[in-house]
Amino acid sequence: MDKLKLLVIVLILWATFASVFAASYFNRVELLEKEVSSLKVFKEASLKNATVVVVVNFGNGTVFAKAVHYNLDTTFSVLNATLYAVNEKIEYTYSEKFGDVFVTKIFGVENDVNTSRYWMFYVNGELSQTGALKTKVFHNDVIEWRYEKF
Repeated sequence: MDKLKLLVIVLILWATFASVFAASYFNRVELLEKEVSSLKVFKEASLKNATVVVVVNFGNGTVFAKAVHYNLDTTFSVLNATLYAVNEKIEYTYSEKFGDVFVTKIFGVENDVNTSRYWMFYVNGELSQTGALKTKVFHNDVIEWRYEKF
């Protein structure tokens, strides 16, 4: 009878360990499935997102830079990106003649006709031929505003 009791105890222990192992395994599988679902959602969302970098170069050694994220489903201009980057600390005037804007001040630094220093912007190192409203940005563009003599 002692062998029978021992066998029953061994079977109970084995059943307990097997149950714990199975529960742990299924719990891990469930967590992994949730993580995979979460990563799929993140991937789908990230494919719709884009980033540009806005740089403000004051021409005196001071430079401000900020990444701006936006949705690829929307049309995004240099003006939009700059407004977000500088927290709307920008002033501009709209020109009916050109249908675009002329930036007059960024972070309190204003265009100066006496010294011929103006805010000019470059996209990926190239001086833009259009205004900030008409110039569209694309993923990974670098927009640099330079306060320079013109």
